[in-house]
Amino acid sequence: MRSILCLLALTVSGLTLGCAGGAATSTVTGNVTFEGKPLPDGDIVFFDPENKLAPDAGKIKDGVYSVAVKPGKKRVEIRASKMQKLPPDKKGAMGETELPMDYLPEKYNQKSELTADITSGGVNTFDFTLNPE
Repeated sequence: MRSILCLLALTVSGLTLGCAGGAATSTVTGNVTFEGKPLPDGDIVFFDPENKLAPDAGKIKDGVYSVAVKPGKKRVEIRASKMQKLPPDKKGAMGETELPMDYLPEKYNQKSELTADITSGGVNTFDFTLNPE
């Protein structure tokens, strides 16, 4: 019984701390193009460079995104994948002959050079023009 009460107390205190630590967000919108065309489908993530806040993420559809993001300077990652055939002598773990593969250069995701400075209560529009190099 005592362990159940301790578990309940920890859960309630964790929820309380989580709610109290929440930061206000601002809507961030924009367009993403790749090779001069709207990015058909992808994901955009806004990271706190100091890793003090959880990242904020959203979908890109037909080159357009709208995401609720906590204010401050952010490092931005953009990802997109498409199905690619595997070589005839290779198969995926479940026998797949096609797998989704990232096609954007690393400088837009794992080694992102993209940034945005999100303001509280202001206009937050950031367009990203991506190139294949």
